[in-house]
Amino acid sequence: MKPGSPKTTPQRRRRASLLLLASVSVLAVACATREVETTSPPATGTEVTTTASLTSLPPLETPSAVDAGLQWWNDRVFYEVFVRSFSDSDGDGIGDLAGLAERLDYLNDGDPSTTTALAVTGIWLMPIFESPSYHGYDVVDYRAIESDYGSIEDLEALLAAAHDRGIAVIIDLVINHSSIQHPWFIESRDQTTDRVDWYLWQPEDPGWPGPWGQEVWHSDEEAYYYGIFWEGMPDLNLTNDAVTAEMHDIARFWLDEIGVDGYRLDAARHLIEDGPIQTDTPQTHAWLADFRTEMHALAPDTLILGEVWSDTEMISSYLPDSLDLAFEFALSEAFLDAMTRWQAEPLVEAQQAALDAYPAGQFAPFLTNHDMDRIMSQLGGTPERARLAATWLLTAPGIPFMYYGEEIGMEGEKPDEDIRTPMAWTGEPPSVGFTDAIPWQAPDLSSEDANVADQMGDADSLLSLYRDLIHFRNESPALRFGETIVLDAGHPSVYAALRVGDAEQVLTVLNLSGRPVSDYSIDLSSLSPEDTRVPTVVVGSDSIELVVEEPYRPYPTLKPFDAVVVQFRSQG
Repeated sequence: MKPGSPKTTPQRRRRASLLLLASVSVLAVACATREVETTSPPATGTEVTTTASLTSLPPLETPSAVDAGLQWWNDRVFYEVFVRSFSDSDGDGIGDLAGLAERLDYLNDGDPSTTTALAVTGIWLMPIFESPSYHGYDVVDYRAIESDYGSIEDLEALLAAAHDRGIAVIIDLVINHSSIQHPWFIESRDQTTDRVDWYLWQPEDPGWPGPWGQEVWHSDEEAYYYGIFWEGMPDLNLTNDAVTAEMHDIARFWLDEIGVDGYRLDAARHLIEDGPIQTDTPQTHAWLADFRTEMHALAPDTLILGEVWSDTEMISSYLPDSLDLAFEFALSEAFLDAMTRWQAEPLVEAQQAALDAYPAGQFAPFLTNHDMDRIMSQLGGTPERARLAATWLLTAPGIPFMYYGEEIGMEGEKPDEDIRTPMAWTGEPPSVGFTDAIPWQAPDLSSEDANVADQMGDADSLLSLYRDLIHFRNESPALRFGETIVLDAGHPSVYAALRVGDAEQVLTVLNLSGRPVSDYSIDLSSLSPEDTRVPTVVVGSDSIELVVEEPYRPYPTLKPFDAVVVQFRSQG
């Protein structure tokens, strides 16, 4: 760092991380003042219709996850950012850290009294280290910021601004492999140097393929090196104590000296191979457990999040000893399967499996990420289905992660560059508000409609739905860390789940089909019939029916791809 440059100490970082809900906004005024029809059974047993609003109820206490005995990340909604594609501050057509800092008010302005910001409370930065590629997953210097993105001082300024807004920031740490251009690998090629065993070399090709049938042993003159993803990213030898010590030291640097809040560990299940067994080895579990212990000894509140792209049983085996949190890939795949088949069963089964498998709330649901076709494209560009997906994600248990542009309905299908296109701040080509120059990659063609400027002031837009749901989740203990009950909805196309807190219950009902559904009923026996419950519509039309006796239907008919969210509270 330059002398006199700002420095975020570990103590400041930990305090910032634990300022839970410091940046939480209140519910949108339209939701807070909306009158809601309720039907509750009086002493005579006849149904009486009354009206109530949130303003007539006592304020809802909003304890933090830490108060509930959980971790600070259980109070977060994370937003994945590809820095190269988010915002360009210097006019070179490439996004940078300063550009992201300038856009922080869009993500969270730090003012609880406003409702214009998205109100996310965590950011995950895709790789920001020096790399020869556009994506950054082949690192050449683990202690330097990618020159296209700025400097360490720019990162420190971003961290300070984010922490002031109550936003935690985690960064990608690529520990499985480096770039073939890394000085370590160049030195390792000389079989007489001390770094020869920093990578995996064999005199002959061992002949076994990779986990998905790919070539993993690559020729380099008279020897072969192992690289599970491609020849340009050779795997590091993490059984070498010197390599492990170096990786620990790098991680300590970004935590202690710079002040990040944690790591997303790329390719976490591939770290150490046992001959042809190349995934989920006991050695990989042990290495991660040691890494987690070392990082927590430095800063106990450090988040260690892993990418373990597998089924729920395998992913959950990494918690709690090897990882703090893991992405729930099986749940994401089940949601898309349910949407494709118009059947709730895959989602019901996967949701319950996740609830059963993990420590309370320690999994991360998501729709798609930077390695997958964008959710709007997978849903056929249908706005109603995108709204349903947003509703599921932001009322689901666990810690939700969003991919940048998801909230405005950006589209994109592989190759990878086309699912990582510039953020559409406006609908004006060719720069879509991302830069004053020609963007590094052509924007997605959907930006004419899927852009921030056109959706920001539209109460019916996808962006407004995301914004309102995140604000609501930030205020709802039931959604952040309450119990989850997956309900029987009485219809194969309807998914229903109840999130239960001490003072509220939040019901989500989703019609996953493109047909109207009337013959459904929901078991709400977990709502105490002796209490008069006041329903507030969070997602849905302005009025809602409440009948405490079974069966319960918020609407007589659910529209195609309908999404309904109702908060139930006692009148006091």
